[in-house]
Amino acid sequence: MSTTINNTQRTFTASGTFAPYLTMKIETDSKVSAGGAAVLSAQKIVGFSTREVLANGDPTPVALQGGGTVYATLAATTTAGQLLYPAASGKVGVTATSNYQLLGVALQGGVANDVIEILPFAL
Repeated sequence: MSTTINNTQRTFTASGTFAPYLTMKIETDSKVSAGGAAVLSAQKIVGFSTREVLANGDPTPVALQGGGTVYATLAATTTAGQLLYPAASGKVGVTATSNYQLLGVALQGGVANDVIEILPFAL
């Protein structure tokens, strides 16, 4: 098996290319890709990318939900203490809509495209 597992991180195969600090959803083929705004119960966010992925199929480490704090990219302005949900292009935002998965809480504020530290909630 080509994956590495520890308490806070797991290596997955990338489905596509993406930047670091984006939400990662698990695909039906066990690969991960950047999460979107409408991630429903069938496609849960499993963690956050920790580095840039330049090629489809590359091994990529993912900081797992519930494994401590992680960095995430903001979709819009947020303040410390706000609850965070999946947003477009793998980013996180404060807009909660029916079926959106609650990801965690912002530990600092920022504006769109800032990378901030968050405390993810376990699934």
